[in-house]
Amino acid sequence: MRSWLLGIVLTSLAGGLARQLAPQGKEQAMVRLVSGLLLALAILRPLTGQEWEELDWSAELPGLNAAEQAGTYRKKQQDVLSAIIEEKTEAYIWDKANRLGLSCTVSVTAAAGESGIPLPDSAVIRGPYSEALARCIEEEVGIPAGKLIWQEDEEWQKKMERES
Repeated sequence: MRSWLLGIVLTSLAGGLARQLAPQGKEQAMVRLVSGLLLALAILRPLTGQEWEELDWSAELPGLNAAEQAGTYRKKQQDVLSAIIEEKTEAYIWDKANRLGLSCTVSVTAAAGESGIPLPDSAVIRGPYSEALARCIEEEVGIPAGKLIWQEDEEWQKKMERES
């Protein structure tokens, strides 16, 4: 009973996350449909008469034992979560830069933290250096100044040289 309820909750959470990440339009409608079907399957699972533990998962990935399959699955989950965190952090930093009047591109790399959950680890910012943005990234995002790489445009560098 407990695993059944947990399956429903996790399916609901995954469906909600997928709906949030899907672009507006037909893609989001498709994600809603698939999420709904998966949730219905999770709810109706007891009608099959089999528990998840009883099902033969070896057919999914031939040649791998259960531990290897679980490791593969965790790795895929970690990669997807890292990609989401990187994308959202890049958008956040870009928005902050835009509000400061800076024109730049941002690339963030996530790495597993102490708990194993991916966290923003480093960032490459292509554009003019900004002390305010660097402070914001360090304080609000948690990326230390030593892991911020600024790739300043040549135009910006020439402008700074003329002002000096």
